[in-house]
Amino acid sequence: MSFRILSLDGGGIRGVIEAVILAEVEKIIKVPLNRYFDLITGTSTGSILAAAIALGKSSEQILDLYRRKGKIIFPYTSLFSPQRLSLVLKYGLSAPKYSDRGLIEVLQTEFGNTKLGDIKSSRLLITAYDTLDREFIVFKNWQTYKPWINTPLWEVCVSSSSAPTFFPAHLLTTESKTYSLIDGGIGANNPSACAIAEALRLENSIKDIAVLSIGTGDATQPLPFAKVRSWGIIQWIWQGRLIEVLMNASADVNDYISREVMSPPEMDNEASPRYFRLQPKITKDAIDDASDENIDRLITLAQIYVQDNKDLLTSFLSQISSS
Repeated sequence: MSFRILSLDGGGIRGVIEAVILAEVEKIIKVPLNRYFDLITGTSTGSILAAAIALGKSSEQILDLYRRKGKIIFPYTSLFSPQRLSLVLKYGLSAPKYSDRGLIEVLQTEFGNTKLGDIKSSRLLITAYDTLDREFIVFKNWQTYKPWINTPLWEVCVSSSSAPTFFPAHLLTTESKTYSLIDGGIGANNPSACAIAEALRLENSIKDIAVLSIGTGDATQPLPFAKVRSWGIIQWIWQGRLIEVLMNASADVNDYISREVMSPPEMDNEASPRYFRLQPKITKDAIDDASDENIDRLITLAQIYVQDNKDLLTSFLSQISSS
């Protein structure tokens, strides 16, 4: 019997890509995602998708959330927008690009008073990073002894989504401890390796674990050596370049680890039949462009990618469903 994992990358508004792909997965398996997968994990925008799925929401509902509420989370794209003035006055010129008010408002509305520990339909794993203890945090809905088990689900997702330079860190206070949390993508923008480790800890054999890992797009636009060799603080921070490079690297490293762990030695240089990653190539990698035009472009890109990979996806899901 397979222990099935669904892993969802971070990537801001590019979570639209994941929602489109998941809609196709739902069509193939013909059951709600939270009844099919044993463990659902996500980072940043992936944490929002993972939490919504764990609550039984469909991919179409999640895609509609991005369409309707994307501009509340990302209300502008320019650092010089007049809407950012209050942040500059509060924190200075080095203020985060966005306030977290919109993000909190959207997630509170979407998840209500549901606490992390209230989710019983499937195991849910969400990542973040604590700047106080300087350690990686892995929220799990089955660890009832942890101080954050009664944290509202919306707050767990805000913690996982607080990308440096884009949003302020989130202060999470529990009965016994306080955390200063930033985006889990700092360490695991692709949380598949974390999920595999947990599956093994739950006493599943590696041969029984199956992972569907979905990304938010692999950036193809190069950063030429002639430019980056001379970049300093300003150039790397400008338009979130540094954070996007770090999160791309984080996703790739965790993909590498997952592939290696899931592939036995005799399959060297071959794809594992039990680890399947869907990651379309993208040319525009902005994570905060919530314009209707960009969302439509991401949807079209994802739909084309799904059609090109539908046979492979169907074969993978069929295999792990029958084993």
